[in-house]
This record gives sequence, C-alpha cells and structure tokens, in this order.
Amino acid sequence: AAWLGAMDESLLGWIFLMGILFWRGLSKCSCVQRCLSACGPVMAVSLQWYSLSFLGLLLLLARTFFDITLFDYILFHFLDPVKVDGNIGKICQGEGLSEAACQSLRDELKIPPWLHKLSLVGPVCGVIAFLVLSYRLFLFVKLNHQMKVERGDANPWQLAERLDWVVIILGMPLVFIVMAMRSLIRIWAVMTGSGYHPGMDWDQRMRLEKATYAIDLELAVTFQFYAVLMFGFLATSILEYSDHVTVAAGEDSRKYMRLLAYNAVQGVYAFVVVGVLRALFDFGVSYMQEFPDFRDKAEMLEDKLIAKVGVVFTFVTLLCMLNMFLISRVADMKAKLGNANLKFLGTRLLLLIAQIQPQVLQGLTVGSSLYLSIREHAAKLHIEEYFDRWTFTQNQAKLAHASLLNYECLLVVFATIVFWRLQDDQKQALMVDLGALRAGGVANARETSEGYQRLLDA
Repeated sequence: AAWLGAMDESLLGWIFLMGILFWRGLSKCSCVQRCLSACGPVMAVSLQWYSLSFLGLLLLLARTFFDITLFDYILFHFLDPVKVDGNIGKICQGEGLSEAACQSLRDELKIPPWLHKLSLVGPVCGVIAFLVLSYRLFLFVKLNHQMKVERGDANPWQLAERLDWVVIILGMPLVFIVMAMRSLIRIWAVMTGSGYHPGMDWDQRMRLEKATYAIDLELAVTFQFYAVLMFGFLATSILEYSDHVTVAAGEDSRKYMRLLAYNAVQGVYAFVVVGVLRALFDFGVSYMQEFPDFRDKAEMLEDKLIAKVGVVFTFVTLLCMLNMFLISRVADMKAKLGNANLKFLGTRLLLLIAQIQPQVLQGLTVGSSLYLSIREHAAKLHIEEYFDRWTFTQNQAKLAHASLLNYECLLVVFATIVFWRLQDDQKQALMVDLGALRAGGVANARETSEGYQRLLDA
C-alpha cells in the first residue's frame, strides 16, 4: 500500500505535467480560444494553460509545506536529534541489527549540524521564491492582456507566442521549487527514520523513498528540457525575422532564413534531445528499482551506465550553455530583448546547477566510482586529508542537493526580478504577431552582408 501511494503520487505529477503541455498545445487553436472567450472573462483566464499550471503547482506547494510544517517542524521539533536517534533505535530493534550494524546505520543516516540547518531553512526560501516569481509572471500576463486589448485582439488572455515562451522559460524555477521540496520530504523520511513503522521492511521502505526522491527531481529536470526548448524557439524566431538580414521575398527565402536560424541554435536543440533520452532512462531505472525481480539489473545499470552518461551529459550541458551565451550576444537578440545574456543568466545558472551539482556531489560521495577516482588523484598530490573533510554519504549528498535547490532557485528568482525590466520596444518585440509575420514572409529584396555575417558568426 505504501509503495502504491508513493508511486501514484509521483505518477500523478507526471500526468499533470503531460496534461498541461497537451492543453497548452490544444489551446493555441483559435477555435478553442473563441470557446473560452465565449464563457466570459473569468473562465477565459482561469482555463488558460498558465492559470491551470499555477493552480496545480500552488496546491502541491501548499500541501508540501503544510506537511513539512506540521510533521518536521512541529511534531518532530525541527528534526530533533534525540527523536531521530530514537527512530533509528526502533529500526535497529525491529530489524534485529547487531550493535555494530546499528552503529553503521547511524553513521549512514547522520545529518551534520550545518546540513541539518541548511535543510530546515530551505523550504522557507523555496516558498518565498515561488511567491515572488509568481507575481513577476503575473505581471507578464497582465502586460499581455493590456496590449492585446489596446489593439483589439479577440483573445486577450491568450499569451503572444514569444511571451508564451518567455513565461515557460522564466517559470522553470516554480517546478524545481515544488519538486525539490517534495524530494526533501523523501530523503528526510530516510535520514530521520520517520518513514519506518514496526513490522515494516526497512530496506524496502528506504528504496521506495529514494526512488520517489529521484522520480520527483526527474520531473523537474524534464520540465527544464522543455523550457530550454522554448528558449530555442524564441531565439530561432528572433533570428528568422532578423532586422539585420534582409533577403528576397518568397518561400525559398523564408526557408533559407529558417534553416540558418535553427542551425545557429543547434547546441540547444541537441541538449534537449539528449536530455529527454537521459530523463527517460533515469526514470526507467528508478521505477525498476521498486520491483524485486528487476532491482539487481536496475542497480547494475545505475552503477555502470549512469555515471558514464552523466559525464557525457555534463559536456552537452556546457555546450548548450555556451550556445545560449553566444546566441544572446547576436545583435537581433540585443535589439529585441536588450541584454539577453543577463536576462537568461538565471536560466543558465539553474541549467548548470541541475545538471552539474549532482555530479559534483557524486564526486564527494564516499564509495562512488567518481569519488574513488578523484581520491586516487588527491592521494598522488598528498591532499587526501583535506579532500576527506568534505565528503558525504550517499544520503547526505541527496539531502544536500534537494536543500540547495531551494536556495539556488531563490537566487535565480532574484536575477529574474532584477534583469527582466522591459523597455517599450522590447515589450513590442515580445508581443509581435508571428502569425502575421509568417503570412507576410521575410522582408525586402536585398541582403545586408554585414548582418548576414553576424548571423553566421552566431
């Protein structure tokens, strides 16, 4: 029953995400928007994909923070070490562990004082970041409505295409905050022993909590790939309708510009493709670990492949970040968005954190293959004594990652608030009707060699 409850909760999150993405695609149809508008302004805005997304994430955040406040802050007295020690004692007694085995379990589940404080404050930072970013995204929706009403648009609550992409890109931390807090609950249940009840198989319960922890974070990472894809669409759109490159009108010219624009962002698209494949692989491994018949095979795959895949994916991540950095310096991006590099600084930072931080922590996790390799090199340099001071157990590394994500999302939100102050011309660029641009084709019959070279240099 516990297995079904935990896994159903995680699968519900994946179903919700897929449902929102499906509804977003469906609601792009003008006929759907006309139906929503016919239901009145309240229903028209309430049934937009961004409203439903916010409502779902807000409810999950409220439920999660309520659980943390009630159980971990109040009833557990902020993870009181005395209560934690009592829980571990119950596990030792229930599992019939020897004194040595029980001490080994205590060492494995030990929460250092600094990590204890870090993890307790993390959810508060997450809630603050969620509320602040939600307000900033609301201002984008308000801007969209005002400008569409001014120009007499029939669907004022439907986001303009470019602004729609921006909202998804900047809204990425909302998903990370909620899922990081969910995963924090999972790893707390392991490290405090609160997930154990007499008569329960502790090893099975621990595997369940860790698998759910991984699946929760994998959902956030999967949404990150989708948000990066939206950045690719945004950059492609701006480059395709460049103000610095003008070619002859006609379908062939449009295809030519579109091809150049897509090639300029191919590092971003490569990251998305490889990332989705990796997410499916990680999800499959985590799910297989819950079945006794497949557990050994799943652990073998995790030990032999995931570490190697992680190194390769780290390279792809860095390549994507470089592509994002360079494309943001192109004149068209600057003209439409101002300092695009600063505007997407938070996005690139969270991209780096989500993909690289687990690898760094893995390198500091005692017993991991990456740790053994690093320590071997540290021994050659005679610095292994200093290296060993900053090591983690596997559970401590998971707790550190989930805790740090809340602080890091708060930092990303502050960067969003500071750098996303739009000038009037930038607002117009985000609100442009791409449908009209596509119908009108690429502009005039001349080519600016200087602008053409800038696009190639991107």
